[in-house]
Parts: sequence; C-alpha cells; structure tokens
Amino acid sequence: MTHRLRLAPFALVLLVACPQAQAPAPTPTVGGAHPAPSDPRVVEVSGDLYAAQNAPSAPKQPDAEPVKSPGTGRPDETNGVCRLYAPELPDPGCCEHTLGFDSKVAAETCGLQVYLGESFHNSCGFYFVPQPNTPAQWFRIATIIGDTPKKAAEDNLYTMRRTDPNVSVEPVPDVPGAFWTKQNEYRWAFLPGWKVVRMFAWKISSCSDDKIGGLLRHIIAAPEEVSAPRRDGLVPVAAPPPAPAP
Repeated sequence: MTHRLRLAPFALVLLVACPQAQAPAPTPTVGGAHPAPSDPRVVEVSGDLYAAQNAPSAPKQPDAEPVKSPGTGRPDETNGVCRLYAPELPDPGCCEHTLGFDSKVAAETCGLQVYLGESFHNSCGFYFVPQPNTPAQWFRIATIIGDTPKKAAEDNLYTMRRTDPNVSVEPVPDVPGAFWTKQNEYRWAFLPGWKVVRMFAWKISSCSDDKIGGLLRHIIAAPEEVSAPRRDGLVPVAAPPPAPAP
C-alpha cells in the first residue's frame, strides 16, 4: 500500500507561498532574544521575528522636541542686557526703548507676582504672572503719531470704528492729560509728558481699571531724557538708578 503524506490546510498554504526550502529557526540566545536573521524572508521588528511579507511596520520614533530660542516660552538672561521673554515669538530681542515703563511699579500696583521679561514685536511687551500656575499677562508700549494724546487717540479711534462703531475716546480718570479707548477687556491709553505721545495697551486681566491709574501716572512722570539704559540690572525701570558713589 502506498502511503501518502497528508498536509493540514495551513501547511499547504505555506508550501505554495514559499517553494524554497524553509530556513532553520533561529536559535534563542541565553537571554531569550533571537540573533539577527540571516534569511531575507525573515525580518526582526522590535526584537520579534516575522515572515518578511507579514512583518508589521517598525514603530515610529517620537520626534525630538524642537530646540527653542533663548527667551521663547521661558525667561532668559544670558544676553546680559534684559530678562528676555516671549510666549511663542522665535528669536525674541530686548526692547531698544522701554519708554518709562517700570516692572517693579507695575507688579506692586497691579498685584502681579512674577516678572517674566520683555521682548519687542512692533511694540515693547512686558510679561507677568499674577499667581503661580496662571497664564502670563502683558503690557505693551510704543510711540505713536499725534500732536497730543487726544489727537492720537482720535486718529486711532477712526481705524477702530471700521469694525466697532461703539468705541469712543474718554479722559482717563485721575490721570490728567491722558485719554483712553476701551473695547471689551482691552484698553489703550495715550499718554502726555513727553514730546512724543506714548500708547500704552493692556487687558483688564493684567491690571483693573481701578488700579491702572497709579501705573499710568508713573509712566507719565518718567524723565524723557536719561543718560543710561532704563534698567535696574536686567529689568526695566522708569529711570536708571543713580550711579554708586566712588
């Protein structure tokens, strides 16, 4: 009687798909890992061996976190000029003119705990944290075209009314000579005191309407002409501190 080899269905599939002789199974090492396969029909993925045609894709390696420039997302003082900070702006730079803003007065007046730093983007911005683990708040200051604070405010209002016809120019309470425009939580104050008008912008989350007057008066009173940078160490002040006595 002739004996015939009976193959299970799955074995028959293997023979049809792989007509060549099967490679011997790799020998496990002492630690249980398999050596690298030498058969091109066998591939290794994450330490496991698979038939080449059925091998899963290798897991994608996580992208390395991009390197942030100094001052982007965290305070940086390595430049030796200012405490640099911008939430997302790449390659931020120190403000050339701080225009009488004083970070210490702002913190004390508005109840802000930590001064994060400054950076320039169309205007000079200053960032603070009111309390630990809270979003950063900001103030911005720049010079603006206008013969007087009221004229500068009205010119700015002309542009704003294209999108919001309800905004208006009003005197800032308890701040003689200053005018402001209010829109939702935003404020823009136009300040006297210098030959040029300074526009100061903020949100009420940075400083409330009942507190901001003290900060505005201090900025207005800052001397326009100074002989040294307006910083005490690396933080902005209204005027440079006096030089130490020899």
